[in-house]
Amino acid sequence: MQRALEVRLQTGEPISRQQPARPAAHSAAARLHIFALSPPRAELYARINERTARHFQAGLIDEVRRLLAAGVPATSNALGAHGYRRVVEHLNGERTLESAVEQTKLDVRHYAKRQLTWFRREPGVEWIEGFGDSTAVQELVAKRVSELLGARENEM
Repeated sequence: MQRALEVRLQTGEPISRQQPARPAAHSAAARLHIFALSPPRAELYARINERTARHFQAGLIDEVRRLLAAGVPATSNALGAHGYRRVVEHLNGERTLESAVEQTKLDVRHYAKRQLTWFRREPGVEWIEGFGDSTAVQELVAKRVSELLGARENEM
């Protein structure tokens, strides 16, 4: 949405009118193969929640305080990232610390869902069930890459 607004403001035309005029993809793009991970949703969300809690415990609030003290505007893009935005709200008295942590967890879970939705619409994506830190997933992807490279060598 942000990109569509930027294009409209910069060119005066909607992005939908400009997209058909976009040049065709470079021929090298046909050689790309996209793997996407599809971990179990409940475990993904649990990991997001744990990681968010660790960020706060590791000093996220102090980091934001230092950035603000160094002159980074509270409304800057840098402080609009997940977690940072909610810490700024907490420091401004707009939400409690508990609320900042919980809202950050929710923000990141929503972001992860949007990423999955985006890649599910992409043609040619090969979906792999699991997380990237799984040895089985790593071995499967390595095997698939070897197969794909072997197939390409046979085409040449």
